This record gives sequence, C-alpha cells and structure tokens, in this order.
Amino acid sequence: MSNVDQAAFEQAFWAQFESGPRQAIERACEHHLQRTRCTAIDVDDMISWAVCRVWKMVEERPNEILTADLSPEASAERIANASRLLARWAYLAMIRSSSRRVDRERRTGDFDRVQHLAETRSSSSDLERSETTRLALDSLRSRLNADLRGKLAASWKEPSERARIALALGADREKDDQLRTAVTAGVMRVNTVEKMRSRSLQRSRMVMRPFKKSFFLACALACLSMVFAPPAYAGGDDDGGEQTGGCLIQSPDSLTAR
Repeated sequence: MSNVDQAAFEQAFWAQFESGPRQAIERACEHHLQRTRCTAIDVDDMISWAVCRVWKMVEERPNEILTADLSPEASAERIANASRLLARWAYLAMIRSSSRRVDRERRTGDFDRVQHLAETRSSSSDLERSETTRLALDSLRSRLNADLRGKLAASWKEPSERARIALALGADREKDDQLRTAVTAGVMRVNTVEKMRSRSLQRSRMVMRPFKKSFFLACALACLSMVFAPPAYAGGDDDGGEQTGGCLIQSPDSLTAR
C-alpha cells in the first residue's frame, strides 16, 4: 500500500472509528464501572485512556491494525469487538494510578508536621512543648549516634534550618558546629554534602526501621519523619512520571480472540 493509499485508508478508518467503535468503548467503560460499583474512577478518564490506547496501537503497529486485507470498516469493527477488553485495561490503569497517588499522599502527609516544626520561629523549649514531641526527640537522640546526628543536621537541605535541626537532634558538639560551618561556608563541595545527606538519611532509616511497629515510635516518627524524608539529589527528581498502568499492547488478533 502506497503512502497516499495508506493516508486515505487511515482517514477512512478514523472516520469509522468515531461513528461506531468509540461509542462501543464508551458503553463498555460505563458498563464496567456499573458492574464493579466503583465510584472512585471517572468514566471520562477511562474512555480517554482507552481511546488513547487505540491511537497508540495504530501509531506503533499500523501494519497490523490497518491492513490492505481489510476495509476501513472491518478494521474499525475489530476495535469495537475489543471494547470490553479496552474497558478492563482502562479500569486497571486508573486503579493503579489512583493507588500510587494515594501512597504518595500518605507518605508526604506525615511530613507536614515536621515541616511546621522546622519552620517555626520558637526556641528549642517550644519545639519540645508537647510530651509526645519531647519523647520522640529523646528516642531519636538515643537511637542515632552523635556523628550521625551531626551529619544529619549539617547536611539538612535548607541551610537556614540547620542550626534549629541540630538543636532538636542534640548535635551540639564542637565538631558538629565545625561541620555545619564548613558546609554553610561552601568549604565542602555540593556533591560531597549531598552524598553525606543521602548516606546519613539511609543509615537513620536502617537504625529506626526495627522500631517502626511500636506505637510509641510510630508517634515519634510522625513527629520527626525528617529522618525518613527522601534525600534530594543534584540531578533532579528521579520520579519517572505517572505511568498509564503498565498494560501491554496486544495484537488485534489477540483482541478479537477474547
């Protein structure tokens, strides 16, 4: 099939798709949500995902979806016959996306209280004004050795908060002050500081992990989750972005087989 014929074929296919298979996909998505009784997913998001999947299949494997052996109407009908499968794919993709979003919100939600403590202008006595916070600080100081607490405070991401974090962690030795001064003055390379931050955070997680199931330490970690906050890297965020559910693209024959 020449390029001109292929372009005309695709144009006719998409015209048929809009007049038939798209409506089949919409009905399949609505039926799937009704059957599962799921109220957390928007049907329009499911339909959009399924239609984008069809576009992606045609774009990546046009010779399998749009072939000279079939007419544009027949090719569009194959997609319509697979509408229920596309609806299931879309449902799974939305569920996985929602689960990842909830997990991220749960992880970041516990850090809000620590951020408030770090941003407060009060003194160290005010930081420990509640019994829970005081006990949490005491527990953290006792579990982490002095060198580790000093490195945590010196490599804290916000330079203006390092003295306050050091006060909260009890990192008040002379060598701790010298380390913070060296970092703030730029004597140490940025890459070295970031490595120190990453390693000290990782070591802190390892030390505190055996005690996470304790109710008391759960309160402590909620108040002082600075130890469990993800380290920052100079190379930027390593989050690869939101995925679409990891559904594999199958051939049209496998679609129609179902």
